[in-house]
Amino acid sequence: MRLKVIVGVVFLVILLWVGYVGYAAITAQPKLKARWGNVSEERTEIVISGEMNRPLLVPVSLENLTIEFADIPVARVTEFNYSALSTNLGMVLTIDNRNLVRALVNYLNSGQRGNVSVIVRGKLLGAIPINLDLKRAISENLLAYLNFTAESQEFLGGTVESPALVETIFDWAGEENGKAVLVAHMRLYNPNKFPIPVANLSFNAYAKGIKMAYGSTEKGTIIPAEGYATLDVGTYIIESALPKVWELHVKNGEESRIRADIFLDINVLGGVHRVKLTSYEETVKTDIMEQLNEMLNSLK
Repeated sequence: MRLKVIVGVVFLVILLWVGYVGYAAITAQPKLKARWGNVSEERTEIVISGEMNRPLLVPVSLENLTIEFADIPVARVTEFNYSALSTNLGMVLTIDNRNLVRALVNYLNSGQRGNVSVIVRGKLLGAIPINLDLKRAISENLLAYLNFTAESQEFLGGTVESPALVETIFDWAGEENGKAVLVAHMRLYNPNKFPIPVANLSFNAYAKGIKMAYGSTEKGTIIPAEGYATLDVGTYIIESALPKVWELHVKNGEESRIRADIFLDINVLGGVHRVKLTSYEETVKTDIMEQLNEMLNSLK
């Protein structure tokens, strides 16, 4: 008889615990917030902290949480703070900056198609294994966001106008000696009433004062009078410079000043004239942390 009472009490306790856990999970309304942690050239930390209305009373341990992009691990949880008896929780997500660059190259090499995978390994109640492998395919055209333009300028005392750069379209061309290679198709307009032979177009690009890319044409072209021509410019992105550029971008409040100095070598009036077509400058501002917090808030 006593055994039946004990079993009944234990069953009732378990039933009440399951009911509480379900109620707590549904009504927890976690308030989550993300912020940048330590940022260096090698790695970037994202610190996520939160608070719930009541403790869940469910022991959970996290052995591994890894994020992969284009088949390369780019981030993992390096710190996980959770207690079944506490309403507070937190974790630190650490991004490997160099692996992220490698993943981007892999993504471009695959025709701007790839997968984002989240791998979770842990234990529930100290014994029940947690094995989650979440995968999502993405195909965002990142190169479509790149576009240089520049207006025509007068030189040689106003007798000649330099061609205007009206559009730039980038294509991926692989890797070469630690550099990502793009081909920039630069469409030029000649406002003069006579043809303009262009011997070369070259440029250097900087972010936060760090040289991150350069390029030049392999052969020139002739732009017809009041007409158009397209120059194909081999563009080299210095992969080793990108982690430092990223570090400075985050530390500057997710804001960077990008500058591209574009030069033309033009054959006119019996000589070759080097013209600085433009110093194209633009402030690039991202809102990664704001978007992440909006996503976390939507989980309530």
